[in-house]
This record gives sequence, C-alpha cells and structure tokens, in this order.
Amino acid sequence: GSLAAGATGGHARDTLAAWRDEHTAHFRDRLQQAVDEGDLPADADPGALARYLMTVANGIAVQAAGGVPREELQRVAD
Repeated sequence: GSLAAGATGGHARDTLAAWRDEHTAHFRDRLQQAVDEGDLPADADPGALARYLMTVANGIAVQAAGGVPREELQRVAD
C-alpha cells in the first residue's frame, strides 16, 4: 500500500499506515478480550499477535495481487 510511492505519495502512505495501525489496534483489543475471558493463555501477547496477523494478512494481499494462486495462499492462512 503505497510504500514505494516516494515523496509525492506521502499522503497516501500516511493514510494507509494509519489504517493499518487502526486495524492492528482492533485486533489487539479483541485478542486482549480473549485473554481476559480465558480463550487465550494469560501470557499471550495481544499486541504481538495482532501485529503478526496484520503482517500475514498484508503479505497475503501482496502475494494475491502478484498472481499467487488462491490455493497456495489458503495453505499459508491455514
């Protein structure tokens, strides 16, 4: 998402970074709820798990845009 756009793409890059941060925070909050409710271990790190999920999801999106077949990406998700 606009990471290589250079100086002229700064606004788009910043907007997309804020979007990613917002969604990572939503994941983190939900994972914290899962820890609080006992659905995840007490020592789970919701922030790290959220960042991991967003990293994998963004990577899958990039790979899909590059033509990697759905079946291969499904194996990554699984």
